[in-house]
Amino acid sequence: MSDNAVSHERAERTRVLVLGGQRTVRMLKERTDYEVGFADESMPFELMAAADIPIEVDFDDWDAVVDQVRRVHAIRPFDAVVTQVDRLVPLAGVLRERLGLTTGITAEAARNCNDKAATHIRLAEAGIAVTRHLIVYSPEQGITAAKEIGLPVIVKPRDASSAAGLMHCATTDEVSQAVADIIDGGRDSALVEEYLIGREIGVFASRTAGETKVLFVFDGEVGPPPKFVKLGGWFPSVLDQSELSQLDELTKLTLAAVGLDDWVALLQFILTESGPRIVEINPRVAGGQGVALIAATTGYEPTLVAVEAALGRQMEPDEPSAAIGLYRSVVFEEEGRLWYREQALHDVTGLESPVAPLVEIDVRPGEAVLAINHPRGGAFGRVVVVGGSQEEVSRDYERIMERLDLRVEPLENAEDEVAKPHTSCC
Repeated sequence: MSDNAVSHERAERTRVLVLGGQRTVRMLKERTDYEVGFADESMPFELMAAADIPIEVDFDDWDAVVDQVRRVHAIRPFDAVVTQVDRLVPLAGVLRERLGLTTGITAEAARNCNDKAATHIRLAEAGIAVTRHLIVYSPEQGITAAKEIGLPVIVKPRDASSAAGLMHCATTDEVSQAVADIIDGGRDSALVEEYLIGREIGVFASRTAGETKVLFVFDGEVGPPPKFVKLGGWFPSVLDQSELSQLDELTKLTLAAVGLDDWVALLQFILTESGPRIVEINPRVAGGQGVALIAATTGYEPTLVAVEAALGRQMEPDEPSAAIGLYRSVVFEEEGRLWYREQALHDVTGLESPVAPLVEIDVRPGEAVLAINHPRGGAFGRVVVVGGSQEEVSRDYERIMERLDLRVEPLENAEDEVAKPHTSCC
């Protein structure tokens, strides 16, 4: 093949730049013929080899990243920039604008989603009901805000997602401490919000050319305050049709209000007595094994949906492999030393579903675990089961838990043996 022919072939192929996110690179190489650029820090050899255009960058220096990408773009122009990493979504918006791309998230839309205070402002301007909230810059302002809104309140970072850093505060002392923790962690402000009571629902949607397509609605069960660790839920949701229609319309209004287009979003709603209220908009696909559950029960592969949206296109689903799925986080009421049957992690015999479950425990037998609401506690594992009916899935889940035989042995100062925080998200 001549050099001119090679150049023509490269010009014809769709070319996508991925910011972080190894799964996206692997999925694109396995499922598409796209040419894949991959920008990341300290890139492992296998990913450098997998990507067509590896670019090692420092994500703490956005100007340098833009310069590096622009030099590559001048020779092998990208059609879209994608990422599923929360902190890099605004950078994707900046790159869209600096590279002169016509599709993908804009920097303004990214800010409107990632900054929860900006989200509230945009929604209120569009006439969408939002939680009462105040931005505070000190523990003292936090106390004043909590008194104005009315205790209990929720205190959270403005830029966090999926309950990260979120605290339920029933007293002014708790508010003061929660705000102090956020500011001491390097942020200049925090958000104090009213505490909503109701069922949590997640919505995954894709919006292109101003048209929103709701792809999936799922139930989200959360643990007790103050941390509200995500315990899992049913995929898809068991809401009735009128509730689904209401969420569909509100999702369309919400994404239009924040200016999100040619991108995907995971929206969290609380179903209050007065109707659904938007809690946050995460401009990315579901985290953890939520991706696998959406793919199994709808046929939509969320990672590919996100790439196609950034290219300005909706995609059609494959045939689903299951009717319903269940996600359960492994959490504990008390700290201690965990014992379980390790062989049960891989034992899939005797289950009703033909699809193998996912069973993960993040610590080895004999290692320490922390209580669900410990500052470094949360989810220490997960079980994902899919099948033909809710009853079938429930029975398979019970079989798996019986085989695991999780037991927590009392242990003083268990926190001394747990080196890293465990995610509050499933």
